[in-house]
Amino acid sequence: MNASATGFALRRDRLLRAIRNPVLWQGAAGVATFFLVWQIAKAIGFLAVLPSPLDVARGVPQQMVQEGYWLSWVASGRRVFLGFFAAAVLAVTLGIAMGMSRKLRSGGFPILEILRPIPPLAWLPLAILFWPSPEMTMMFLTFLGAFFPIFINVLAGIDNIDARYIQAARSLGSSPRTLFWRVLVPGALPALFTGLSIAIGITWEVVIAAEMASGQHGLGYLTWNAYMGQSLVGIVVGMLSIGVAGMASSGVMSWIGKRAMPWRRGH
Repeated sequence: MNASATGFALRRDRLLRAIRNPVLWQGAAGVATFFLVWQIAKAIGFLAVLPSPLDVARGVPQQMVQEGYWLSWVASGRRVFLGFFAAAVLAVTLGIAMGMSRKLRSGGFPILEILRPIPPLAWLPLAILFWPSPEMTMMFLTFLGAFFPIFINVLAGIDNIDARYIQAARSLGSSPRTLFWRVLVPGALPALFTGLSIAIGITWEVVIAAEMASGQHGLGYLTWNAYMGQSLVGIVVGMLSIGVAGMASSGVMSWIGKRAMPWRRGH
């Protein structure tokens, strides 16, 4: 069997395993139940204000053929991932530095703890004054939304590493570099990816609110524009699009995490 045939067989086996996975069908059943309950509630007049799932399903193709719909996906996705990436780089760097240095932690952690409870949207007035464009303002807010969950989880991940592992590595003559890459990084990865998964969801929440307040493109702006146009179907399609975007982003984080931590794939 040549390499291409082997690769095709492996992909087919993975697809069959995914299709046979009971988790997939349980999730599909949960989604179907949600829409069924929604349809029944609409039929008996309990949700008279909302459109029915059938109305939404008929409205989805009309929304998707509009050029602005896909531009909204691109605009929101760009803001989320640029802000998220910048936050991840800084949060991981600071988290590791403070986790390894008590002096740096004692000096820098208190100010971060003061800033952490401030909601990202509370920074909006200052961000509008500080940044020269609405685009930079929204990316700054997504940065703030992502930074603290990642930072706190990195710090917690380093704190929770069993001290015996560090002592054993040092007793075996490990250099600081080896200790960092072979003990601290693997030990902190589970907490790091927990923080990344939480942060990517928060960034979508923040960017949608920022787009509704000051955006000109994006899924938040699309949803708000549907409200201004009194299109209930458009509002629900926008909300579902936001949900799908957030779920897909969390799925990407989970996929990266499984490959970064092969020893946890069985969990």
